[in-house]
Amino acid sequence: MKVFNRWGIYFAWVIASISSISSLIASEILNFQPCIYCWFQRCFMFPLAIILGVMAYKNNLKAIPFIISLPFIGAVIALYQTIVTNFNFKYFGCGLECDEANIKLFGIVDMSILSFLAFASIFLILFYLRKK
Repeated sequence: MKVFNRWGIYFAWVIASISSISSLIASEILNFQPCIYCWFQRCFMFPLAIILGVMAYKNNLKAIPFIISLPFIGAVIALYQTIVTNFNFKYFGCGLECDEANIKLFGIVDMSILSFLAFASIFLILFYLRKK
C-alpha cells in the first residue's frame, strides 16, 4: 500500500485524463454526438482531470474533501445511464445517440459502463487518500 499512498493521486489523474481525452476523441474525431447524460458526465470528469493534475504536480492532497463529490455524482449519473440504456427504458432513454453509437469493448462493456468504472475508481482512490 506504500506505492498506492505515494502514486494514488497520479493513478486517479491518469484515469480522469484518459476518460476526458477518449470522450473528446469520440465526439470530435469519430463524430459521436454525446447525449444529455454524457454531457453531465463530462461536466464532472473534465474538471477532475485538471484538478487532479494540479494536485499530483504539487503533491498536495488537501483539496480531496472539496472534490470527492465530483466522481461520486458522476458515478451516479453513469450508473443511471447504464441502467437506462442497457435495460431499454425508452421513456427515460438518452436518445438515438447512445443507441446508434453502440461501441462495446469485448462485445459486452459499453461506454456508460466504462464511464461508471472510471468515476467509481477515482472516487475509491480519493476516498482512500482523503486521510493521508
